[in-house]
Amino acid sequence: MKSALLVSLVLYGAACCLPALALRKTGSPDDIMLGLRALAVGWSGIFAGVLGWYANPVWLLGLVLGALRKPTAAAIAGVLAVAIACTVFSDLGRELPGDEGNITKTAILRVLPGFYVWLASFLVLPVAAFLQRGK
Repeated sequence: MKSALLVSLVLYGAACCLPALALRKTGSPDDIMLGLRALAVGWSGIFAGVLGWYANPVWLLGLVLGALRKPTAAAIAGVLAVAIACTVFSDLGRELPGDEGNITKTAILRVLPGFYVWLASFLVLPVAAFLQRGK
């Protein structure tokens, strides 16, 4: 399980370095958001009903549970993290506030490789826990 947790961490770190989202903001050219930037500002998405960022603390809880040798709880946290992360797909193309004054609008055009690597880092938890339980 320890090696799986390390793989999950490495994937997560790689996701932070990769382009994660393609955005369109009114009055500006399309923008690419790196994973690290998404991690830094994603918490504020809750104000617009964007919940995907909240997969991060659930994943972190899963890592802790995995390190404490609680594979069932880690698997549940991993599955929940994946489910929460997948809510990003429902936000594609949706008009979101682009600033605090709600003057500009932003839309997520598509998810990029960093998003899929981020998602893969979450998927490692339930897979590793399943394999651990099979032993």
